[in-house]
Amino acid sequence: MCKLRKRKCDGHEPCTCCVRYEYQCTFKPSPREKKAASKSSVALGDESGARKLSNRAGANQAHMEANSGTAFPHLLGMRLNPQSAPKVHGFSWNLGPRHEPLEPYSNIADLISRKEMEELANHYLKKIHPVYGVLDPEDLQEKIDSRWNDPTAVASYDAILCGVAALGSLYSGHKQHPTESALVQCAKENLETTKTSKTTLLHHASAWILRTIYLRSTNCPHASWMASCSTMHIIEAIGAHQDPELASLVYSDTADVSVNEETRRRLFWVATVLNSWISHEYGRSRVTPRGVSCKLPLPRKDDFTTDLISLYQISEWLDPDHDNKASVFEEALTRVEGLTLSHDALILSQSNLALTIYRRLRVLSVNISNDVLVRIMRLGNHGLDAAMRLAEDHSPWWHVANLPFQFICILLAIDTRESLSHIGPALCTFRVITRLYNTPTIHTALETVESLVGLFQTKKERDSVILRDSLQQRDGKTTERSSSTPQALDVTSWLGGTENLSLPDDFDFDWNEFLDVQLPIFS
Repeated sequence: MCKLRKRKCDGHEPCTCCVRYEYQCTFKPSPREKKAASKSSVALGDESGARKLSNRAGANQAHMEANSGTAFPHLLGMRLNPQSAPKVHGFSWNLGPRHEPLEPYSNIADLISRKEMEELANHYLKKIHPVYGVLDPEDLQEKIDSRWNDPTAVASYDAILCGVAALGSLYSGHKQHPTESALVQCAKENLETTKTSKTTLLHHASAWILRTIYLRSTNCPHASWMASCSTMHIIEAIGAHQDPELASLVYSDTADVSVNEETRRRLFWVATVLNSWISHEYGRSRVTPRGVSCKLPLPRKDDFTTDLISLYQISEWLDPDHDNKASVFEEALTRVEGLTLSHDALILSQSNLALTIYRRLRVLSVNISNDVLVRIMRLGNHGLDAAMRLAEDHSPWWHVANLPFQFICILLAIDTRESLSHIGPALCTFRVITRLYNTPTIHTALETVESLVGLFQTKKERDSVILRDSLQQRDGKTTERSSSTPQALDVTSWLGGTENLSLPDDFDFDWNEFLDVQLPIFS
């Protein structure tokens, strides 16, 4: 049984693993296995790193189990009689004065037809799945077939079907499906019960990831952050953050071991990427389960999920809790540049990571070399091109608006002739994106960034006047200002006001304060 479930067996009968997880302990001889590869074929560094990870996870596991009152009766029972040990369960967690309420679900089969579901699923598999590959396309098709063969049977997998359909509508490139909002609500109804349900399944985590992606694409920062945190709690509940051989006893009452390890790995790492990036961009704390020992997923053909995780691993160097030196950020920039990415959504994230590195360097108050600035601007321009392609494809990835806005701000902050020369093309790109989407949010973004450019232009003109006046001074006296002295720039069209914007003579915009403040305008 341990071999079937890929668990480490100690050779006892029954073995400790089967007793712990209450499996029926059986042994079936298998054909002679191929000779294992010699240790010399394994890099010493990798072997040492794996050993350290295993030791650290084991120590965390022991501490967690020692803290757990729900696990202690099981551990005590194992010492007294392994065959009759009680399960890990919150026997005295509370008095149990109420039963868990049952909530009615909407029926997805009443919202869309099977043909519509298959069309929306195709859009999802084309646009979302290559980057966030957490579902098995064949399994998804089987679920669609079985669901519409029995339209009246509401199942827990409906949350995934609703999430797939909603994202398929959002990223289809066409007008949204009439029932998209109802599909989102249907998924929410299903998922709300998973947070209090006695039984948590792996596909609940998949559905929470889909909801997080949808909210990150459409809703406010708080909503997507809360969804990403809920996803991580579900991930921990099912034990997907741990390698099966290092699984902790404290998760045995909710752990789902019904699927293969590769799916578990993909769920954990994708959920971690979403929660970490959303939390950092929003300026909030992320959810970090203890005892993480989950291995990295394997690459697949036409699948860029492992590239996404590679970007995330570099972004970990920018964790706010790390007090890094400038050399560390410059090394991170080199690693970011070294990634060859094929999907435009990942190129956007790559460019956004480069801009984040620049902001972190500014906080250190160091003289950023011209070479680093050139590299950052090059990655920013690559992001602009990717944003344009995605906008023309009507794929509303969140950085389509965020990358151009942040890039223009950073070009102003760099304030060199080369950086200012990139502002015109960047603004043109942003204006095209605004015309393509034509939403109040993107219009507000464009007006804001144009107002910043206008303020910057006014400051430059005032500086120019001061220099010209200094050349006109004679014998320590200042001549009267020419009647051609530029007046305060009218930026009414940018700020949407009814009066001209008048700036004080001593106006000086603090870019450090602007860039360092945590304002999730387009998170």
